[in-house]
Amino acid sequence: MNAIFLWSVAAVSLVVAAGTAWKLITERHRLSREELSDEDRALVWQTVFFIVFPLINLIDLRGTMVACNLLGGCVQTWTYGFLWYQVVPQGLPASLVLPVLFAGPVASVTLALLLIPPLSFRPHPFLACLLGYSSLFILVIHLIVNPVLALSGFGSGVWEQIAAVASGGLLYEMFLLHAALALSLILIARNPAVRMWFSELTRPTANRELREALMTLHGRDDDSAKTTCQIGLLYDQAGLRRNALKLLKKGKEKYSDSLYMNFLESLLTYRKREYKAARELFLYASDRRGVDGVLKASLLAASACAAFAADDLIGALNLCERALEFDNASLIARMVKVDVFLRQGKREQAGDEILSAMRLGLTLELENKVPLDVERCFNAIVQLDEREKIRQFQQSSRNI
Repeated sequence: MNAIFLWSVAAVSLVVAAGTAWKLITERHRLSREELSDEDRALVWQTVFFIVFPLINLIDLRGTMVACNLLGGCVQTWTYGFLWYQVVPQGLPASLVLPVLFAGPVASVTLALLLIPPLSFRPHPFLACLLGYSSLFILVIHLIVNPVLALSGFGSGVWEQIAAVASGGLLYEMFLLHAALALSLILIARNPAVRMWFSELTRPTANRELREALMTLHGRDDDSAKTTCQIGLLYDQAGLRRNALKLLKKGKEKYSDSLYMNFLESLLTYRKREYKAARELFLYASDRRGVDGVLKASLLAASACAAFAADDLIGALNLCERALEFDNASLIARMVKVDVFLRQGKREQAGDEILSAMRLGLTLELENKVPLDVERCFNAIVQLDEREKIRQFQQSSRNI
């Protein structure tokens, strides 16, 4: 890669890393939370990429230099802000070049594996996320990303040197070995038991509620649309979205016309960032029979959230206005209006909307309420379902 480009990216990354470190200091209250929000998890990933990743590169570089010095050689290095580096071992027999080049990646992978045992001591959720994400990130970089980039001719650093030095047969064997290791990593990361264990560490409250719900339903013949939706929502809150999607697929086969399934599908589609589809699904759910009042406003506001995320500002604004017709105190609808006005440069209107929300007594606290308050909406659907069952029972009684 061009050195100017690499240094430019490194400079930008350094600025972001400094901002990340400052955010960790000024918002250290996040580190003590028992339940992490999506924003907290984004901060963890930001920390891994902009702070942990450069440190890992330093370990790689140091490991290669130490190995070369121990074997009696020397290393010529080029570093680019410690995001990328290149090494050229000198003064070594050809048979020792590959072990020296592998010393850095082996040191990093060893560190990644050493980050896993501390998780057995059940650290705080923020620290558990940091350890787990860091370990997974390091393993993916060294076992999958770097080898693939090097073999395709787009890599840089140690793996590019390894691809240039290794003979064709050895390179093929290395590819097979890394393919096996990468496949093992993917299978372990996708294993349901491993995912449940990591969910228990990083989302203890949601995971506990999920386990209690599953234990309550164990051995009971309670396979209803309501139960399917409830378990699916708990899977999503526990970070086990694949389980929720599998449950949704089974539920749609049995209860395709259920509002419960419409609601679960809408929320999971939004979580997958398929905003255009989520907008239509929330809108469809809001138009279902009997949906009115706060529930209808919440679904319309969620549809507005999806429209805004899909950059349809006019559509988002119209949906917000519709939501406010059914619930004037809909915080999501008002905050989406604020975002739309700010995006359009209408700061006065955005300020007026915030003042209106404050006059209504709204706290402007959106954590765990975007695109809607899941628990509140689910309870509203349960009440609607119970009223519909009573209505059907009364109607059948009159017919008799």
